[in-house]
Order: sequence, then C-alpha cells, then structure tokens
Amino acid sequence: MLWPEVMALIRRSRMLALATHSTHMPGYPHVSWLPTVADEAGRPLVVISRLAEHTQNILQNHKVSVLLHDDDMALEKARLTILGDLQPVAPDELLAARLARYNPQLAACLDMGDFSVWRLWPRRARLIAGFGRMGWVEGDEWESAAALTLAQEAELIAASVIGAGELLGVDLAGCDIRLGEQIRRFEFATICHDATGVAQALKHIARDITA
Repeated sequence: MLWPEVMALIRRSRMLALATHSTHMPGYPHVSWLPTVADEAGRPLVVISRLAEHTQNILQNHKVSVLLHDDDMALEKARLTILGDLQPVAPDELLAARLARYNPQLAACLDMGDFSVWRLWPRRARLIAGFGRMGWVEGDEWESAAALTLAQEAELIAASVIGAGELLGVDLAGCDIRLGEQIRRFEFATICHDATGVAQALKHIARDITA
C-alpha cells in the first residue's frame, strides 16, 4: 500500500517544485521552487505573493502539478508528483499557528499585504518509492483517510514535553521536532487510531530523545 509512504514523504518535505500554466508563453509550464508546510490532512500549503509570476499564472488556471522529494534527492530515493487544484485559503488561528511553528518566515510574509496561503487539493499523485516500487494514488485518499484535527494537534503539543526539542506538529503516524536548527521527522512504531494513541506514542519519542 503506497498511502503511508505518500504521507510520510509529504510530511517530511520542506520544499516543493510548483509547475503552473504560463500566461506569458501559453502551452508551456512555469516551474517555481517554494517552501511548503503540510496541513493537518497532509495537503501541501504554500505562501505566495500576488506579484509572483506563478501567482499570476494560478489566477488564470488553478490546475497545477507539484514535485516533492527528500533533501538528498537521488534516483534511489522517493519522490512524489501531485496533480491538483491550488486554491486560496483564509487560515484560521490554528492553521496559522501550524505554519508559524514550521516556518516562521512564511508567517512573517503573511503580515505583508500581498502574501496569502494557498492549499493544494490533490486529484492524483504518482509515487516513485524506489526501483520497481511505484504507483498512483487517487485524490479521494486525502478526503477519506483518518487524521487529527488542528484542535487535537494543538492540545497534544500543549500537553507534551520533548526535552530540549520543540514539538512542531503531530499526526497519527508520527511527529516533527525541531532540534537545534534542524527539523526531524519521527515516525511512530505503528500508525495510531486516535489522539489517545498519539499521546502515548509521543511519550515513547520523548524518552528516546532524552535518553
């Protein structure tokens, strides 16, 4: 099953390549390199300026493609192409807080008048997980898969102590912790079914970090 690998790759990705339809050269794709943060359901978010070329393209055609991959990109490493619709979103307090934890610079951009948050709504995704391991995942997976709410995530973060690390985000499969200048992804031993299971898994992660 490819879905867990798709989610794991999205959640550990900090950058993505965004392909939009060029308005200046119709028929040609325009590719940009942007920081990204996943929302609570694992849908990529970007913060973009209205003045940017890619934003002007999206305003004319919201159908895009993005490429995510590990920092040490190599042919034997996993990469994910998502085709979907990029739509503006007015972030509520909890989503804005998630963005700020993961990338304070993006949060600062939102204080400028021409920056806004956009969410990718996946239609189909192609995962290349390694030699001979590849396949398609349908966009319905994002809508039907179990996920923590932003409120549950906020409660878990407030109740958790991770030693010298800062807990940035948590989901049913793992958590992201800032250790020094680095954000590290920690996968749980098993995928949890609810917030109670996540709370227990976080205790094991905290013990491993402080040991």
